Amino acid sequence: MRISSCQNCKPGDQGFTLIEILVVLFIVTILAGLTVASLPGFVQSADVDTETRRLELLFDMARTEAMMDSSEFGFRRTGKGYEFLRFDDGSQSWKKAPSPFHERKLPEDLRMTLRADTEGFRLLGENLPPVLVLSSGETTPFRIILESRYDGSEYTFIADGYGQFRWDHEDNEERFNEAD
Repeated sequence: MRISSCQNCKPGDQGFTLIEILVVLFIVTILAGLTVASLPGFVQSADVDTETRRLELLFDMARTEAMMDSSEFGFRRTGKGYEFLRFDDGSQSWKKAPSPFHERKLPEDLRMTLRADTEGFRLLGENLPPVLVLSSGETTPFRIILESRYDGSEYTFIADGYGQFRWDHEDNEERFNEAD
């Protein structure tokens, strides 16, 4: 009597052929290639997400610190990024703000456009930054547009001057003048 590990199997049905194994490996390789090819999109998305959260947090912190310390903050674009400034009452000039408001460099695949409504803000020393965060809690109305060079998507950070900061993806008003 012959004992078999497969009770319903025929004598020739006891494993996979080399062709079947190669086909499965080929399918797995294709799926892995598709996953790796989409990784740059995930990295790009992470850069945009990081910058959007960072900008919102820094503006909230600047507003809170301005109101608590009765000081004034400014924001401007730099050659490769952006920075916050603080108004120095002693010298009556704008100085670079200390950490965490120090100058930040944008990732290579992001482009920033700053549009600020600077009408009515012609005081507080020379070299006035385009965006002000005042000790009264008010800000210069502005838009900061982060554009991804990778996929062309745009994220718009908006302040109306009185309310909270917010992100918007479809708001296209024309009343803001491009600054810096």
